[in-house]
Amino acid sequence: MTTRKTISQREARELKRRVIELESIEDLRRNAWADTYPGGANIATLTIPGGARSAVHTARLLKHAVVVTLSSDGCLRLHALPLGSRK
Repeated sequence: MTTRKTISQREARELKRRVIELESIEDLRRNAWADTYPGGANIATLTIPGGARSAVHTARLLKHAVVVTLSSDGCLRLHALPLGSRK
């Protein structure tokens, strides 16, 4: 069993502040409203009908990511996945 190095309360507070800062940055990244997803790659561009466009727009307003999957029957399925804090 390994022993842990003890840290001062000052170091603990600094680390806690840093964790909060990094979590805030990550939340902003995940909630990004952009035409391109940060860290993602656009592999195709499609023009979709107005109804689907409205559904995607609504999902994005609700801070959801929209993910596309290809079903076995050849249809593209749009899925809204909640984003935000993991808390």
